Amino acid sequence: MDFADLALARRLEAAEGAACLDTSRSVARLHPEIATAAEEIAGGWAVFTGAGSPISEARGLGMNGPVSDGDMDRLASFYHSRNDAVRLEVCPLADASLHQQLARRGYRLLEFSNMLARPLSQTDPERDTPPNGSRITTRPLAAGEGPKWAHLVAHCFSEYVPVTQELLDIMSCWTQSAIGICFFALLDGELAGGAALVMHEKVALLGGAGTDVRLRGRGVQRALIESRLAFAAKAGCDVAMTVTLPGSGSQRNVERHGFHVVYSRTKFTL
Repeated sequence: MDFADLALARRLEAAEGAACLDTSRSVARLHPEIATAAEEIAGGWAVFTGAGSPISEARGLGMNGPVSDGDMDRLASFYHSRNDAVRLEVCPLADASLHQQLARRGYRLLEFSNMLARPLSQTDPERDTPPNGSRITTRPLAAGEGPKWAHLVAHCFSEYVPVTQELLDIMSCWTQSAIGICFFALLDGELAGGAALVMHEKVALLGGAGTDVRLRGRGVQRALIESRLAFAAKAGCDVAMTVTLPGSGSQRNVERHGFHVVYSRTKFTL
C-alpha cells in the first residue's frame, strides 16, 4: 500500500461491496422469507436485505467512471420499489458526476465515516496465546455457533441499535460467509466479544466488532484486531481496512494498530 489514491480506493470499496453482496447471498440461502436482492449499478452494488437493514445500501458507485441519469434512475427504483429509502455510501474519489447527480436529485446527507487502512505482511504476529499478563484469548467460531455469535455481538450495540430478530438473522448469516470468518474473544474463558473478517482480492475487511458492555476496557478489541490481522496476513492479504465513525473509540483502537485514515466517506439518502 503505497499511496491513498484512486487505485487503493477502488480496492477498498470493492472489498466492502463484495462483503455486502456475500451477506445478501447468505441471507437469501438461509432465510428465504427475507426478500433479498442485489443489482450492479454504475460499477458498484445496490444490496437489499429488508427495509431499514444496515446491509440495504449501495456502495462503490462511480469508482470506475461517470454515473448517468439512467444509473441514478435504476438506483432509486431498486429501493423505492421495495418500500425502502435509497442509502448510498459515497467515496470522495468517485467520479465527479456522482456528486453532481446527488445534488441535482435532492439527496441529503445522513452521516460521515472514515475509511482506514494499513499494509499487511507475513511478519504480523500470530496471537494464538495471550501476551504476558493478559487473560484474553480468541478463537474462530465452531460449527453451529453462528446464532450465539450474532446474539453476543448484536447486544454489544443494543445501546445504539435495537436488537430485532431480523437483525439477528442477518448477523448470523455473516458467520456463513463464503469469503469471511468470525471470531470470539474470551476473558477467563467467558465470552466477552466477537468480530468478523472478510477477505477479497487480498484485502482484509475488519468489521462486526463488539465487546460485552460489562467487560469493556479489558483489551478485548485489541485481541480481536490482532487475531484478525494475523489471520489475514497468513492468508496472503496485503492490505487491511476498516470503517469507523470519525473520532470514535473504534477509530482510536485501530489507529493504535497502524491503521490510518485514507479518506472520509459520506452517506446520502433519498
